[in-house]
Amino acid sequence: MMATAAQATDTDFIRRGIEVADLNAVRIALYHNSRDAQVAELPPVAQMTAAQKALLIDRATSWLGDNAGPAVLPEPPEDDLRALMTMATGQEMTDLEFEARRDLAAFRPFPCAVEWPGERPTIPDDFRVVIIGSGPAGIVAGVQMELLGIPYILLERQGEAGGTWTINRYPDVRVDTPSITYEYSFEKLYPWSEYFNRGEAVRDYLQHVSRKYGVMANSRFNHDVQGAAFDQARNVWTVDVATPQGDERIEANVVITACGTFANAQLPDIEGVEGFGGQIVHPSAWPEGLDLTGKRVAVIGNGSTGVQLLSAVAAQAAHVTVVQRTPQWISPREKYGAPIEPELAWLCENLPGYWNWSRYTATAGLFDIHNLQRVDPAWQAQGGQVSKANDDLRAFLTDYIRRETGGRDDLIEKLIPDYAPMSRRPVVDNGWYRALTRDNVDLLTGSVARFTPTGFVMADGTACDADIVIAATGFDVLKYLWPARYRGLGGKDLHDMWDAGDGPRAYLSMMVPQFPNFFMLYGPNSQPLTGGTGLPQWWLIWASYAAQCVMRMLAEGKGRVDVKPAAFDRYNRELDAEAANWLQMTPEGGIEKNYYVNRQHRRLQVNAPWLSPDYHRMCTVVDWDDLDIS
Repeated sequence: MMATAAQATDTDFIRRGIEVADLNAVRIALYHNSRDAQVAELPPVAQMTAAQKALLIDRATSWLGDNAGPAVLPEPPEDDLRALMTMATGQEMTDLEFEARRDLAAFRPFPCAVEWPGERPTIPDDFRVVIIGSGPAGIVAGVQMELLGIPYILLERQGEAGGTWTINRYPDVRVDTPSITYEYSFEKLYPWSEYFNRGEAVRDYLQHVSRKYGVMANSRFNHDVQGAAFDQARNVWTVDVATPQGDERIEANVVITACGTFANAQLPDIEGVEGFGGQIVHPSAWPEGLDLTGKRVAVIGNGSTGVQLLSAVAAQAAHVTVVQRTPQWISPREKYGAPIEPELAWLCENLPGYWNWSRYTATAGLFDIHNLQRVDPAWQAQGGQVSKANDDLRAFLTDYIRRETGGRDDLIEKLIPDYAPMSRRPVVDNGWYRALTRDNVDLLTGSVARFTPTGFVMADGTACDADIVIAATGFDVLKYLWPARYRGLGGKDLHDMWDAGDGPRAYLSMMVPQFPNFFMLYGPNSQPLTGGTGLPQWWLIWASYAAQCVMRMLAEGKGRVDVKPAAFDRYNRELDAEAANWLQMTPEGGIEKNYYVNRQHRRLQVNAPWLSPDYHRMCTVVDWDDLDIS
């Protein structure tokens, strides 16, 4: 959304833009440009008085009145950049924290990506990387290969780029983190229309990036990878692909899988489901043109998807029954569902550096979020439940439930979880609590015992008739890379190996011994529990790690890179030890009902337990002693 040039001369317009903006980002950007001593003396916004905020708004309005205009600021010298980052938070950083956060503001053209340190070596004519999946991770892996000039093809089973944003088209689907943090750091100043953008807008964005950076031209859609095997005599992978023209076999020196965690829908596996006479819909396969008007609808599940779609479904259907097996901590988000104001769109374009610093300040509040996810025995000894910070959050969210339900005790007692906040994935409210108070919405708690021809019966015997059942039951997050089969050295099958052990494991979430030249993006134990760095940044960090390995192979004329078994074992021992320190692995964190956890083997499965700066270093500074290159 763009503002006109005429509006730029309107002081009131400028002031309105500043007032709706992130004032912390305004403060840093204004000082970055003006070096105004009065601005430098202001504290972070959370600590400002009303008079200090008014001063900041006045100074910014005045400066923009004289200096507004589009300009791209280069990355400041390191000392200055660090001083500005410290100014943004009011807290000093360690060197490790600085390295992990310096690219959040995205001043460099391609933050987090790697490039050849000198002249690019000669790449053999037959050398090729195969990337599997054209979701956000696969696209960024393609961009990284483009930067290095390494030949690649991208294989995608859907008919277009977008990954989960292609398959999920249910009502009101959108990102639940601010759009400015759910974007690639190399695509500057993308004109989002909402603070939290809808699925269609995110899909358009991903396809725009894929086209702009050359990835689309190297993509093959409707190509469904069935499996791959490593030919150790030739150091190549043979990838078997189902295509509209028939089966095809493609050879690759390196395979990068970017299938994501949310690729395999988890459908109800409940007695009698085949005999249900109505329609069962998983949100990842929402039928085009599905009409809910006058229908009796049941929504099974209250995770992020079930919470997002309920209000829209309840507005259409005659009646909705919500089935809640486990209560969730559901939280508000400021400006969720709101459009970006024209004044703010203008400010992003005309206050140089504002976009950069708004990216930084949008995540800075999460730098220390690990404090919410640690049990404090001293606090518990005083009668607390987890820690002061976590218990304060519990009180806030409990009060939010009471407010949003209008104080209805019949709902409140069913909606308050018996585990601590932050131990499961936070769910963003999209009017879910309020929807439960509608006359045409009922809430059932517990699990579905069996389906009947006309509906289903709950475990407590309550019967529910339904024309349409929306199975917002999520995805099987333990089925990494499923259903494709991968065979490494000696024909070893990756899924069989994981099944024989304690579930999917990897080194740095990316590599598995005896599977050379094979990298996973968003693999087991990948997404950090803390730190503020958004997933789009991690996708590029992981892609750059794989790229560094490929670069060294090419520079040295080697054909194989593999992680050493001893390094793999050491890493996972340390990972399990670190995971034990987190709330997710405790009774207070609801270990028995947490999809972050592999409950069969009682270990953290989805997330990386490291503090973000530590994990960032592991994934950006390759420990070559842990790898075999031959």
